[in-house]
Amino acid sequence: MYYTWWLAILLIFNTTATFAQSRQNVSSDTSYSECSQAAAPAAIEKTSENKLIAGYLEKSSISICGQALPIEVDAKLDTGADSTSFHATDIVIDKKHKKVTFTTVNSNGGMQRITCPYKRIMRVKKRPSGSSQRPVIAAQIRIASQVFEAEVNLTDRTHFSYKLLIGRKELRNGLLIDPSQRYRLGKPVSP
Repeated sequence: MYYTWWLAILLIFNTTATFAQSRQNVSSDTSYSECSQAAAPAAIEKTSENKLIAGYLEKSSISICGQALPIEVDAKLDTGADSTSFHATDIVIDKKHKKVTFTTVNSNGGMQRITCPYKRIMRVKKRPSGSSQRPVIAAQIRIASQVFEAEVNLTDRTHFSYKLLIGRKELRNGLLIDPSQRYRLGKPVSP
């Protein structure tokens, strides 16, 4: 644990120093559009504990209920969130058969309706309105070459930028987050 914190501090310090140095190397006649181009994904690095170093935003795929075709989405890796949430609307919980039916996005940007068993119902506290109940389903999440068996709660994330929020419970299984980086690992690698 102690080693991980020092690694994170060194990584942030090194990234800040590299950024400052690169700003000094940019000539004054370089246009803004040339400087703001998105960088190619960095080489995939691993720590001595065999954890991937990821940015706070990454390309990911999620397979729900054993679907053959995973859904590709941009994910926010949030160490401040305890659990993982995925966008779903029109959620119908069938407690008698312990199944949930919901509408979500597909990889083509369209919508799809899915029915699958849920593991449990979790209660999420909301400050002004009390609490809400969310079904939790089994899913498989892939970021680069890393695969996580995850418990994902379903909620309407229409007003959020990212349809998948990956929390601490899944992140501790093999990712170290560099908050100064985005899309560091590229697209998920198929098995």
